[in-house]
Amino acid sequence: MGRFTAALSFALIFAAFGVTASAEPMEDVDYVLIPLQPGASGGRIEVIEFFYYGCDSCYRFEPMLSVWLNEPAPDVSFRRVPALRRMEWVPLTRLYFALEEAGALDRLHGEVYRAIHEKGINLGDSGELLKWAEMNGLERASFGKILNSESMSAKVQKARDTTVAYGIRATPSIVVDGKYLTSGGMLGSLDSLLPVVDGLIDKARRERAVK
Repeated sequence: MGRFTAALSFALIFAAFGVTASAEPMEDVDYVLIPLQPGASGGRIEVIEFFYYGCDSCYRFEPMLSVWLNEPAPDVSFRRVPALRRMEWVPLTRLYFALEEAGALDRLHGEVYRAIHEKGINLGDSGELLKWAEMNGLERASFGKILNSESMSAKVQKARDTTVAYGIRATPSIVVDGKYLTSGGMLGSLDSLLPVVDGLIDKARRERAVK
């Protein structure tokens, strides 16, 4: 009986510690502090996902993120930034911004992941990309012009600058309130990523409340 009681007590202590740990992410374990970046959403707590369409972890994380985004908190804003860490990432970075400019991003964001990771379509190849775009309801010639426009080049460069400024070294990575950086790689599990993000949002709220 004594052993059972001791084991039960240990289990309860461990569970309590786990709840505390998940509610209060630990610096340099669950997240790192980066130099404060300028916010893009006024008084709201900004959450940024840095992703790459060719990243398998980003593909697996997207359904979890979509569910999380179904119930946005009123004091939180969310945006995506295509991470640009290598030159070979440029075509898919350009694709993201072209879909955004064409007004098709909400409809086709998930389809890009499925085309690459489920159907094996090389959307980094311009011919394959334009064929895919046409099959998904986009006018081939006009979408091609968007892809090759100067505005796309400027947005790609800004994505690169933002990737560097935020110190992004892996995808998917998430930055909360311009200073808390976490990632699936840091945590060792994609399932842990959004609970940590929620904890960082709560942390940001508490810090704002005492200012």
